[in-house]
Amino acid sequence: MTLHMDFYMAKTFQKACSICGRTYPAQEFSYGNKDNRSYCRACDKAEKSAYSAGGTEAARQFREQQRAKWQSKV
Repeated sequence: MTLHMDFYMAKTFQKACSICGRTYPAQEFSYGNKDNRSYCRACDKAEKSAYSAGGTEAARQFREQQRAKWQSKV
């Protein structure tokens, strides 16, 4: 693909966050040293805060609670 085509696809490609369920542009999932993450930036930040406050169990509980919120609406 050409550079223009790659840029266009990155700007228009949409992806759903696996924690909050919202749809964002693909660049919202590229942060840190990795591309194509499953969490959006906002959820990643919130999960890291939960992990800092209560460890692995708190982070897991945060993810499950957030997923339950949007999956119950579907």
